[in-house]
Amino acid sequence: MSVINSDKLRVEIDEVGSSLLSIKDSDGREHLWQGDEASWTGRDVTIFPFVGRLKDGYYTVGGEKYNMPAHGICREHKFAVADKSQERVVHSFEWDEETLKVYPFKFVLTVEHKVEGARYVKTMTVKNVDSKDIYFSLGGHPAMSVVQESGDTAVNEIVFDGEISPNVYLLDEVGHFIEKKQSFGRLEKIKCDKATMKELKTIILTDGVFESLQLKRPDGVVYKFDLGKPPVLAFWSHEDSGAYYCVEPWWGIPDFADPIRELKDKAHIEKLKVGQSQSYSFSIEIK
Repeated sequence: MSVINSDKLRVEIDEVGSSLLSIKDSDGREHLWQGDEASWTGRDVTIFPFVGRLKDGYYTVGGEKYNMPAHGICREHKFAVADKSQERVVHSFEWDEETLKVYPFKFVLTVEHKVEGARYVKTMTVKNVDSKDIYFSLGGHPAMSVVQESGDTAVNEIVFDGEISPNVYLLDEVGHFIEKKQSFGRLEKIKCDKATMKELKTIILTDGVFESLQLKRPDGVVYKFDLGKPPVLAFWSHEDSGAYYCVEPWWGIPDFADPIRELKDKAHIEKLKVGQSQSYSFSIEIK
């Protein structure tokens, strides 16, 4: 486990998956969901190199089939600690012969976690160290602790910085694959209620400028997200239980119910030429 500190925050990061374990303020209050068996045992995910699930569990590269679990290959991989200070840690994940069996590209993924006062910043950088173009998607998945009353989290809300008019991707009945896209209408707020999760499974917005938002709790705690302008923004919580709400900036999208199999041709896929690197960043400020 890696621990970083500022005068306002203490953050713990699991080196397996380079994902958050805890965000505590200077009063010792926990702001990250701590998991339970009834709703979600997780707390956070570093998503790479595919967002969500693949239809039938596989994709192709040059027509050859590769299997990959939901949200990619980081969850079970122990990252190396590449750099560490009191307020910052950098984790590194490099390709090897095992990763090539499920993802046939040579890459280096570094994840920087840092704290600046009451602000936590996560920066994911992908470098192409292959002799060909590489294709991937990635994203964040922090589960923020919210207030639950009578088994619902509807007393919390997402507030956008200005009105947006995005489209929404609708999932199939199981909630795994995208069936269609339609207008979400004009939007300033989203209520964090369980009924919406039961209906939509995951709220997946696209075709908007997703710069920043606030997750507001009724007790006065506010989580301000600077999102980094991802092409896709998702929100998720268990439809029946759990006092958390995930705010997920995605540079990618789950598979469609009728999918394109070839990785390079999938919607919202990222591409890096030989020797190139690209960084993707978002932050959470606790107010």
